Amino acid sequence: MIDATSPTVATQPTNMPKKWANLPLIRGVYKCAEPLDRYTTFRIGGPAEILYTPADLADLANFWRQQPQDIELTLLGEGSNILIRDGGIPGVVIHIGPGCDAVTLDGTLMRAEAGASTGKVARMARQAELTNAEFICGIPGSIGGALKMNAGCYGSELIDILEAVEVITHTGEHRTVSPQELGFAYRTSALPEGWIFAAAHLRLQPGNRDDIREKMRTVNHNRAASQPLELPNAGSLFKNPEGPKKAWQLIEGAGCRGLRKGDAQVSEKHCNFFVNLGKATAADMEDLAEDVRARVLAQTGVNLVWEVKVLGTRKCAF
Repeated sequence: MIDATSPTVATQPTNMPKKWANLPLIRGVYKCAEPLDRYTTFRIGGPAEILYTPADLADLANFWRQQPQDIELTLLGEGSNILIRDGGIPGVVIHIGPGCDAVTLDGTLMRAEAGASTGKVARMARQAELTNAEFICGIPGSIGGALKMNAGCYGSELIDILEAVEVITHTGEHRTVSPQELGFAYRTSALPEGWIFAAAHLRLQPGNRDDIREKMRTVNHNRAASQPLELPNAGSLFKNPEGPKKAWQLIEGAGCRGLRKGDAQVSEKHCNFFVNLGKATAADMEDLAEDVRARVLAQTGVNLVWEVKVLGTRKCAF
């Protein structure tokens, strides 16, 4: 449970710019001008003006309750479904990771905090001989991001096993709500303005450990066979549109397989994965994606919608 009144004992570091003197006292860590490329699976991105890493969910709730109203806040988990522009992100970037990643079991009910990786959740379910979470091992990222996107693969979505959701409201209040209250749909959810995901309660079923392990191996094998896991990427770049053809088929049909701008490339293995060949910039990746969208639109009339979220500015504003 989150105690939003948990005492804070830390202060801002001595090198904190004066403009940030009104930030809440925390038990976590503030960093100035922290590069964000290492926090994303694209391995691309400019700096955070301020990076805040909470000590735990109580620390996060305390910050959320006391946040100044005149600053821009951005949430960052495992960075697996985002493209951070080269100019970085102004304001405070909140990295929900270590410290907010506890996973516990109560019978067949698993509670996973927002910062827990999907891989960690899948492995713990396997160790406990609980089934129906195997598909999660095929979704890179954290539980917070998976909730935000109602992540899914191979015919399953998070909503299929979601029993309840813990949130932190805009006032820092901890609440447990039903999934029905949050409007989960294909690759989206409808979290109220100013609320953030804190944890997921997953209802699983008893299973056989060997069967569970085999299902996870199948998921991982299918991913490795069809996705460019050997290169930095952010997963499927575009949502699948309505209609008979998936995004990758439309991209391939528009002649975009292997299309490249700088070190940003449409994957040869999977056309809806865009990869960083080593030195791609965010501008390269974004421009390539918009070029692909324009080609698909011109040929098919389908306007592809980004599934990857683009954050920040092209030029540094701080």
